[in-house]
Amino acid sequence: MGVSKRKASSGQDGAASSAGAAKRARKEELTGVRFKAQLKDPQGPGPGLEAFVSAAKKLPREDVYDVVEGYIKISVECAEIFQLLSGEKRPESETVLIFQVFEAILLRTASDLSHFHVVGTNIVKKLMNNHMKLICESLYASGYRLARACLSLMAAMVTQGPEAARDVCSHFDLNKKTLYTLVIKRDSKGVYDVRQAYIQFALSFLIAGDDSTIVQVLEVKEFIPCIFSSGIKEDRISTINILLSTLKTKVVHNKNITKTQKVRFFTGQLLNHIASLYSWNGITDVNPEDVKVSAEEAGKTMVRELVHNFLMDLCCSLKHGINFYDASLGTFGRGGNLTLLHFLLGLKTAADDELVADLVVNILRVCPDLLNKYFKEVTFSFIPRAKSTWLNNIKLLNKIYEAQPEISRAFQTREFIPLPRLLAMVMVTTVPLVCNKSMFTQALNLDSTSVRHTALSLISVVLKRALKTVDHCLNKEVWQESGVYTAVMMEEFVQLFREALSKILPDLNTIVWVWQSLKKQETKPDDKKGKKGSDGPPAACEARQCDDAETILLKAVLLQVICLYQKVVPHVVTQYNFDFSKLLKGIISEQGLREEVPPILQHHMLKVALELPASKFLWLKAQEGPDAEIIGGERSVFYLLMKMFVTSSHLQLKSSTKLLIMKILQDTGVFEHTWKELELWLEHLENTVEENRETVIQFLERILLTLVANPYSYTDKASDFVQEASTLQATMTKQEADDMSIPISHIDDVLDMVDVLVEGSEGLDEEIGFTLNEDMILLTFPFSAVVPAALEARNKLLLGTDSEAAENVVTYLTAVLTDLLHTQRDPLALCLLLQAYDKLEPPCPVPCCHQLSRFNRYYSLWIPEQAREAWLLQAQGSPSPPALPSASSFTALLQAAYESQALRDKHIQAQLQASMPHLPMQQVLRAAKQVLLYLRSTVENFGQLGRSVGPPLLQLFLDLLRRLVVHCEQLDAQNQQRCEAARAEADLFLDMESVASLELANDQTLEEVLVAVLRHPTLEGWFLALEQQALPPHSLSPVLVKLLAAHFSAGLLQLLAASAPILRNIGQLGLLARYLEAITQSVLKELQSRREGPATSPPKTPLQLEALQELHPYMEGAQLREVTLALLSLPETHLVTQQPTKCPGKERHLNALGKTLVQLLTCSPQDQLQSGGLLWSSESVRGLGALLPALAVDELDTVLLHTLQREPVLVPAVGADLLDYCLARRTQAALSIAALLLQESCTHLLWFEQWCLQAGPGLGLQGDLDDFLPLIHVYLQCRMRSHFTRPAGVSSAVIPVLRKTLWRQLQNRLLSTDSPPAPGPYQEILAQLVPFARAKDLSVLMDRLPSLLHTPSSHKRWIVADSISAALEGSAEELCAWRRTLLESCVKWLIVSFNGGQKDDDNTQDQEKQMLLRLNALLHALNEVDPGDWQKFVKTGLKFRYQDRTFLKTLLTAIQLLYGPESSVRTKLIQLPVVHTMLMQHSLFLPTLLKSDGEESPDSQVKEALVDLMLTVVEMCPSVCESSHFAVLLGAYGATLSVLDQKILLLLRAYERNKLSLINFRVLLWGPAAVEHHKTCRSLGRSLWQQPSVGDILCLLDRDRMMQTILHFPQNRRLLPSEDTQELIFKDKSRVDLDGLYDPCFLLQLFSELTRPEFVVDCRKFLDSNALGLTVTALSSYDPQMRAVAYHVLAAYYSHLEGARFHEQSQLLYLLDVVRNGIRTQDMRLTFTLALFIAKAALQILKPGMGLPLLRYCD
Repeated sequence: MGVSKRKASSGQDGAASSAGAAKRARKEELTGVRFKAQLKDPQGPGPGLEAFVSAAKKLPREDVYDVVEGYIKISVECAEIFQLLSGEKRPESETVLIFQVFEAILLRTASDLSHFHVVGTNIVKKLMNNHMKLICESLYASGYRLARACLSLMAAMVTQGPEAARDVCSHFDLNKKTLYTLVIKRDSKGVYDVRQAYIQFALSFLIAGDDSTIVQVLEVKEFIPCIFSSGIKEDRISTINILLSTLKTKVVHNKNITKTQKVRFFTGQLLNHIASLYSWNGITDVNPEDVKVSAEEAGKTMVRELVHNFLMDLCCSLKHGINFYDASLGTFGRGGNLTLLHFLLGLKTAADDELVADLVVNILRVCPDLLNKYFKEVTFSFIPRAKSTWLNNIKLLNKIYEAQPEISRAFQTREFIPLPRLLAMVMVTTVPLVCNKSMFTQALNLDSTSVRHTALSLISVVLKRALKTVDHCLNKEVWQESGVYTAVMMEEFVQLFREALSKILPDLNTIVWVWQSLKKQETKPDDKKGKKGSDGPPAACEARQCDDAETILLKAVLLQVICLYQKVVPHVVTQYNFDFSKLLKGIISEQGLREEVPPILQHHMLKVALELPASKFLWLKAQEGPDAEIIGGERSVFYLLMKMFVTSSHLQLKSSTKLLIMKILQDTGVFEHTWKELELWLEHLENTVEENRETVIQFLERILLTLVANPYSYTDKASDFVQEASTLQATMTKQEADDMSIPISHIDDVLDMVDVLVEGSEGLDEEIGFTLNEDMILLTFPFSAVVPAALEARNKLLLGTDSEAAENVVTYLTAVLTDLLHTQRDPLALCLLLQAYDKLEPPCPVPCCHQLSRFNRYYSLWIPEQAREAWLLQAQGSPSPPALPSASSFTALLQAAYESQALRDKHIQAQLQASMPHLPMQQVLRAAKQVLLYLRSTVENFGQLGRSVGPPLLQLFLDLLRRLVVHCEQLDAQNQQRCEAARAEADLFLDMESVASLELANDQTLEEVLVAVLRHPTLEGWFLALEQQALPPHSLSPVLVKLLAAHFSAGLLQLLAASAPILRNIGQLGLLARYLEAITQSVLKELQSRREGPATSPPKTPLQLEALQELHPYMEGAQLREVTLALLSLPETHLVTQQPTKCPGKERHLNALGKTLVQLLTCSPQDQLQSGGLLWSSESVRGLGALLPALAVDELDTVLLHTLQREPVLVPAVGADLLDYCLARRTQAALSIAALLLQESCTHLLWFEQWCLQAGPGLGLQGDLDDFLPLIHVYLQCRMRSHFTRPAGVSSAVIPVLRKTLWRQLQNRLLSTDSPPAPGPYQEILAQLVPFARAKDLSVLMDRLPSLLHTPSSHKRWIVADSISAALEGSAEELCAWRRTLLESCVKWLIVSFNGGQKDDDNTQDQEKQMLLRLNALLHALNEVDPGDWQKFVKTGLKFRYQDRTFLKTLLTAIQLLYGPESSVRTKLIQLPVVHTMLMQHSLFLPTLLKSDGEESPDSQVKEALVDLMLTVVEMCPSVCESSHFAVLLGAYGATLSVLDQKILLLLRAYERNKLSLINFRVLLWGPAAVEHHKTCRSLGRSLWQQPSVGDILCLLDRDRMMQTILHFPQNRRLLPSEDTQELIFKDKSRVDLDGLYDPCFLLQLFSELTRPEFVVDCRKFLDSNALGLTVTALSSYDPQMRAVAYHVLAAYYSHLEGARFHEQSQLLYLLDVVRNGIRTQDMRLTFTLALFIAKAALQILKPGMGLPLLRYCD
């Protein structure tokens, strides 16, 4: 009770004092002085303390007096407040106020009043040393208010910095369990309580402490973890945020905290406590951003995101997190990542909470070694159950394995792993441990759609991952570059992998049973409906038959799994005996595709049929016997497929069905070489009228079943007619049958061919002796055996009674056979077959007789007259003339026009051209083959057509082919665009139309069209046949042959020109090889005939030359070389147009051969020169050089110039007479060629000199001087080049000729004042002629030139001035006078240029640089300058070129010359103190020397030049030194071994030699810190305690750079440079970057100053910053003075260490004692290895628990 009364009274007293303080505050404002007085108030310090605390809470504010700062300024030691604690025991309320005052002061000194940091440090030390007992008593007092205030004070003490945090940590026992009880003291009202104060105190160590302190705090087991174990779920959002963010920043992302230390702190229990925040239910004290949700929900979302991001960083990062990577993926049985495993096992809500699931998935993704351990110990049930819990568990399982890499990381290892162990590693990330055969079987046997779908989806995921692995292993390109595994080993691994998978996956029988059970469930409602009768409406009955969405997806994934079985474990499918065609029964009926079956099921069913082997389906076997279709039994599966094909409305499904049908028929072996013909049958089946499709499908099914059952009789018939056709052709041409027929010439070979059709083509190579290429296949197998089978079945129908069916079949067959006829390369065999089957006599006229008659008449066009037979039905009636129908399609119109011989009609041709753009892609190839057939027939019948009909038809057909190729290329481009659009818009679900569009990317129609056209024998044989003198077999007269060949080649050339770019784009230029070879050979023959004949130009360009001009970009390099050399070898008269004799003076022009030569020579060399390019070029240059003088054509001049510029080494191949041609022609190209010849050839140089001597003075250059100047300039540059074949006197004889010719004109141009100056290299030429000038001419130049050298525009005139200086070398007086004149002009030129202000112009900078170098040379020669000019130069230069490195270096050199003791003009020049003032007082001095925030770093070379200049001025004039310069110099200094920093250190030493010491300056900071300190001193004024402490200076040292300096210590660096050495800058011969190392010369002297006895040294900081390590490493220096300073620093540090108090002090003392005891002589040098070991050993002391590696190193 007494305590309560005291509390009450104290509360009343506090209230009274508070009221009194408020009244006094109204009267007067609280100041530092007043507060100090109130603390000494006899009535008690309570009111003053409370007023101070309330005022401090409002600070800092600009409009309020800062009482904290005011009190600190008048009471640095805070003695008045400490007296309150030193006296008698104070009441609890007063103690609380005292603690709050200290807290307010410490918080301010740690933040905005950091310049009073020493005050805060002193408060902490006094509290620790004198009042620790009071703090502990207050901390564990019964009153929560006092404990809260005490914790807040301790937190404020820690925030003073790393040193304060270390002191608090060492003085205060953080292991007390009573301390941890404070964390559970909450306030139910949610105000600031003891728990929050404890959290603030704990986090303050992490925020303010250094790395060693943080590690020390983390090692205290319950200090921070107790916060999370004591109800973290109930804390505020702000508290959780600061907790997690601080841990993430200071612990997780701290690279100086090892992963082992993190694992020790973040135990599995602590992680589970943190994870409990996923279900947070605390207080929301932040405003949610989303106003649409409640604050409670927004708070929960915010906390969940905070904890999730934290745990993701901690548990899923190999860089920052606590996880270790196990390369064995957990197969070695190591206990890695056990903390994470325990954490994972504790996440019980992973299956229900998406964020928790995401965390689990990511942990296992980074640590796959935990997969098997996790699933072995996790409590989730994976036994199949029809419950949501199991479904959620499997969903989590799927997420985990979807996040794993598709290709196991086991393949990335560089070490060989035995295949069994590799298999175990791969299986870890492929198949979950909980998945096995029994689990899958049990799930599939459950009568639950969702369970089955989930199980099959899991199987699908496993198989897809396995398929990626199989594909990766079987990719031979991957293992060719691998040095670990081979492709053979990977094939063996795939076998092991597949066997392992087959033991885990369910039997295929189980999967098929699921499908059958679903079908049974569908039939049960039908049976019940049949029993009950028609109780409901039909629509309702149909609706019951449709599957729901869940069943549809189940069926789809089931079919997908079957496909994956075939891809991944094909041996399982092979061993399973089941007719998979039964699966189609649920998809297709005899009426076609069921409308209720969704497209996705159809798609997957077709994929199953396409993937599985053909032996797994009974496609062509009727289910009820061979006559099932007649007696009403079930149709064959093949019938159902054709029904599906014609009834499908989806493009992609239709395409897949078509592929499946063709695959089925190909697998029978009957269509091995004629499978492309099947597309015709199916396409026309699709185009059949809907009411006739059933008849046609039944007809096709019948003939195909018959053909497959007995193929030999029909293949024999096909072979017979092929042989008959070849025999007939041989008889017609009156040649031997063996020469003109195909190689198979007797019945045995025909039978062998039939065997090939059925059994394969392996025996054909052995028995017949040749391989089947594409052309041989087209001749041997022009059509399939289904043609005679279909004709035979057609005739049976025609002889039957079903006329309607017969008419439908005839219509279908006529369309198919017509297109088949159009695709024939040689249609005779097919036409003979058709004619043979048309010999039938129906009992009565059939309705389709007219249709058959017309088709007979059409195909008879390709049957010779002697083999043509009259058709019986046609003979019975009068033949009607063929009429041109109103056909709409291109092919039909073309057929009708050809049949009616109306192709010459312009109207018909216009219709054909108009219908071509409407031709679809799938019909382009057929249309092209139809045109090729007509073209071949036209060529064969050219003699019958005559001159008037044949050529136009040839031209028409070739033009149609060209248009078809262009049209196909346009359609292909459209398909590619459509494909890209579909790929861009593709979404997650299967869109059949999008899939169909994507398949267009693989369409090969364009390539097939080009192959069919360009590989056709007619085109290849007749192209340039006449020009090659290699005509194909024919029976035409010479006139008609010439007419045919000319028109055919001309039309084909246009086709080739249109096709060539397309072929290059698709990479098929090989199709042009035969044509390009024909062009080459024909051109060579033409050139050979021209060379032997007279030089007469034909009136028309030969066709082969046109072809060469058109197609030469696509020819090979060898062909181009051969043709080009042949052209170059022609006489020049063959390359130019022949001029009439009446006008011989006119300019000549190139004819067709000459223009062709220019085209070939201007081709890109990369396309021509693949091998032997230089040899070929030399031959072409030699030939072209011989032609040029005779041709005199500008185009060839340009060609030769470009060739020589590209390959200058070819110049010696050019004849010397070409130079005469160039000098006489005098065009720009010719003179450029001449310049190249002079540059690269001594022969041509001598030839030019002879030419000059022969021409004499004037050289004939009266009007061509400007054109000749570049050539003369080149000659003067090359004239001194000596060669043993060149006479010595020739060159000296040429110079007078050139001087007499050029001097006067060049001098007038040089001295002209016209602006702008005349173009051309006349200054350079005149400068080269100056050494040979007469004295009179030279004096004129010397008199008039200086006045023109003052302006920047006269820059080039200085070339002549320099040459005059060189010419005056023999006369010292004249040279000296001339140099004085030049020096004056040079200085004036620079002054004018500086004032011009064009500093950023690159041209101006280059000119100024040259002039500054010239000024430097002139000053060295004269050692004097005009004082007035010098003053203007210095002032102007410093004003406008202060940051120009060249100017500063020139100024430095000039000062060294002009202000030296031997200089005679130094007293007349501007004084050095003035120059120094101009340097230091310049507005750009600080920006140049210092780096300011927000600006780019100044150019180091400019800074270096400026420092050199300052150093030179200081050495020459020591009086300029002032102590105020130290601040700037230290601000620019970086303390490194860079050249700049070494020079600044030399400058500082120069100041010290002039009795200005850094020690007296007392500020030992450098770099930006020195600049900031200088600013602070200027603004606040200096006081003793404001000087930087030892800790502040040590903080400037970068630990990493210090370590690099230790590792690469410059042992040859001298502490003080020797007096006798000129080299003052240290340069290391190693490849170490000196800019990244500290300079030990500076640091050791700095450490010597810092370790003086009067300073307080933070010995632990000195060690942690690597300062001690650098000092020890300096003992290995070769410089005795360096070692002496290092020993001095170690001795001073040892004395400080003895009095220091920190955890590792004794160990460090022991190490230094060992080192001291090992020193035997004064300043003994240690080896670098030993010194480095000592430095690292000392640093290792600060890392507890890391001593084992050190001991190993010691051993």
